[in-house]
Amino acid sequence: MSNEPAAPARCWHWDGTAGRYCRALDGVRRYLTGYRCPLHTPAALAGRPEVP
Repeated sequence: MSNEPAAPARCWHWDGTAGRYCRALDGVRRYLTGYRCPLHTPAALAGRPEVP
C-alpha cells in the first residue's frame, strides 16, 4: 500500500464546443455518469434544480 495521497476528484464532463474536459475541482461529486462539478451535474445539464 502506498503512502501517497489520493488524487482529488475532478469533473470529467466533456465540453465538445471547447474540445476539452471541464476538470473543475470545486464541489465535485460522484454521479452515475462520473465525477461532476455543480455546473455539469445531470440535473444542471437538463435545466432542472438539484435535489436536496
